[in-house]
Amino acid sequence: MNNTDFWASIDGIIAAGFVPEGLTKLEQYAEQFISGKLVYKRFSPFEQHGCAAGGSNHVIASLLAGANIDASSLTAPLGS
Repeated sequence: MNNTDFWASIDGIIAAGFVPEGLTKLEQYAEQFISGKLVYKRFSPFEQHGCAAGGSNHVIASLLAGANIDASSLTAPLGS
């Protein structure tokens, strides 16, 4: 999987509303990241190690934070 396909996959998971299949895929990505099979190029090797040491939830949060999301989809509805 190339970089574009990977981020398209992350965007698809977000757009689908985090359905069980998407959450499973995020867990797989986290396992690959922790085992060193997936490299997040925005992180230095030291940051990569630190993120992996934080566990799968930390890795998933970092990947989701790095996703290219429209600013409009980040705003909460009025009154929430």
